[in-house]
Amino acid sequence: MFEIDYSDPEVRRILASYEDVTARFESAANEIAIEYREQNEKIEEEHRQLTEENREFYERLEAEKRQAQEEQAPSPWTAPQRETVLSFGEFEDEQPKQDAWSTPTPPMGFPPPPPIPDPVPEAEAFREAAPEPVMKFGSFDDDEEPAPPVRQQPQAQSGGRRRAREDDDDDMSGQSWLR
Repeated sequence: MFEIDYSDPEVRRILASYEDVTARFESAANEIAIEYREQNEKIEEEHRQLTEENREFYERLEAEKRQAQEEQAPSPWTAPQRETVLSFGEFEDEQPKQDAWSTPTPPMGFPPPPPIPDPVPEAEAFREAAPEPVMKFGSFDDDEEPAPPVRQQPQAQSGGRRRAREDDDDDMSGQSWLR
């Protein structure tokens, strides 16, 4: 694309300033990397020393925790854990699983709970048959008077201009734009 003449003094001056900036950046980046490595090594060494100093304490703490867990008996009030199984209905080849979990026994001093009764099947409610429809074409009673006709009130005209036609209000502004 462009041909650069490296013998030109202006190009050499620009390249020299560019190389100077790049060298300063690289030296600053190297100094930061060296400082970071030194700090990291120092922190790791302090961590190793603290770990060694406190190793006895942590080993004793872990031993006490294991001993406390071994001494502690399992609680009879916790329900057993079981797997979650997704079911998409019962199929002929599947056998229904019986629940292995039962209610825990209450502590001494309380009366035992009454047994849970089996569900009682409800008797089906009998539905009465709907009455058969009967067609009526009028009644034989001539005594009834016909209902009086309903009179409609005329709409009152409000003041102001009258509209020429109702369908010329396309923009719903309430004004007639046609004259």
